[in-house]
Amino acid sequence: MSFGGHIVLADTKTGIIPSVIKWMTNSQFSHSFITMPDTLNTPMCIEAAENGVDFTRFDTSYVNNQNEGYEVWNIKIDQSIKDQALISILSDLEMSYGYLDFFYFIARKICAVFGKDIRNLNNWFNSGMICSQLCVAYLIACGLQNVVIGFGQGSIAPQDLRDIFVAHPELFELSQSVRLS
Repeated sequence: MSFGGHIVLADTKTGIIPSVIKWMTNSQFSHSFITMPDTLNTPMCIEAAENGVDFTRFDTSYVNNQNEGYEVWNIKIDQSIKDQALISILSDLEMSYGYLDFFYFIARKICAVFGKDIRNLNNWFNSGMICSQLCVAYLIACGLQNVVIGFGQGSIAPQDLRDIFVAHPELFELSQSVRLS
C-alpha cells in the first residue's frame, strides 16, 4: 500500500482491552488507524494505542498478524489533500493515550440501554488521544468535517466510523476486508 491516507478498522481477536472496547461500543471493531506512505518499501501506519500515538508497521502489526481482522477504507478525495492531512496529524505523534476517555463510552452504553443517545456530547475527558479521535482529526484535516456532524469531540468509536463510511459511499469505499467473520 504505497499511498497513505486510508482509514483501517481493526478487529483484534484476543485480549481483554479489545474485547471490552467492542462490548462498550457495540462494535465489531476494537481499533482504527490511518495508513501512511511506505517507508523504505515498508507499509506503515499511524495509530493511537496503549503507548500513545505512534508510527508503526502495518505489515507486521496487521497484515501478517493472524490475530487481526481489518477493513481498509479509501477516501475518495485527491491524494494531495490526504497527504497534507497526514502531515497535519504527525504533530500528534507521541501524544499519550486517552485511557480516561473510556468512562465516556461506558456512560454512552448505559445511556443507550435507557434510550438516550449522547453521541452529540463531547467526551468529558481530554487526557490524551484515542484511536478513533485520531481518525476524526485526519478526516477534519481532509476537509470532511461534515461527516462527523452530530458527534461530540472524542465521542466517536470505530463502529461509528464504519457507519459514517457506509452512509457516505460518495466519499468512502471499502477497498479490502481481511480475516473478518
